[in-house]
Amino acid sequence: MVMERVAVQALKLLPKNFVSRAFGAVSDVEFPAPFQTTVNRVFADLVGADLSESEQEPNAYPSLNSFFTRKLRDGVRPVSTDDPSAAVSPVDGVLSNFGPIVNDTLIQAKGREYRLGDLVDSGAQRKVFEGGHYATIYLSPRDYHRIHSPTSGSVTRVSYIPGHLFPVNSLAVRNIDELFAVNERLISYMENPKMGRVGVVKVGATCVGRIGVSFHEVETNLKFRRRREIEMETPIEVAHGDELGLFNLGSTVIVLIEHPDFQFDPTLTQGQHLKMGQFLGEIVS
Repeated sequence: MVMERVAVQALKLLPKNFVSRAFGAVSDVEFPAPFQTTVNRVFADLVGADLSESEQEPNAYPSLNSFFTRKLRDGVRPVSTDDPSAAVSPVDGVLSNFGPIVNDTLIQAKGREYRLGDLVDSGAQRKVFEGGHYATIYLSPRDYHRIHSPTSGSVTRVSYIPGHLFPVNSLAVRNIDELFAVNERLISYMENPKMGRVGVVKVGATCVGRIGVSFHEVETNLKFRRRREIEMETPIEVAHGDELGLFNLGSTVIVLIEHPDFQFDPTLTQGQHLKMGQFLGEIVS
């Protein structure tokens, strides 16, 4: 416990945003092809990435960042449903917590909670999702880093909320108050004809150089950061599994669902590793 407290204090003192921008810049450097291929393969071996799923071989990626954000081969992530009243996992990762949103509260870890209103930084959005449901999915460095739509609908708004860049590993989740609500967030809001509003909250973390979306130039963790609310002039129509954005290393996605009658798949368990496109649940009424 003493060592854990020391580690947490060190995290608080670390200039996390600067370190993350620096890491992002280094990961964009394109080394000579033979050396870069070695770097990509060594990284994959260290984190346990499954190269058999990649769209291309490691030697096709000119930088570590392009390898981090690699696409997958067609067909390796089948989407389990296209029912507008159902949701699928938007990412590969560990389902760390899920359940109803009650009294403006979400669970971060055992004995540690945070507030919906702080997460979305909006009273209006808080009112929409109060009484709805959430799922928190953690991406490790070995996971596929692109983020996809959990359901069909129209993307109408993106919120960029600057913040800290604490790591989102188990140590930080257990020890840092309201971690997901104090770290940098990029939120895509969708309107779904069955579920109402759906939020895809992309949470920044240490060494995640940038988070971006696929349909707008907004990016996180730039040198000059400011709160932004971006209304789509023309809503972006998406289907289950369509790409929404990407992380540059790994972090956490929180899915928010407005409809009070949404029910998670009863076979889901806390700590389960999900694949993008895997069934999360549906409206039962």
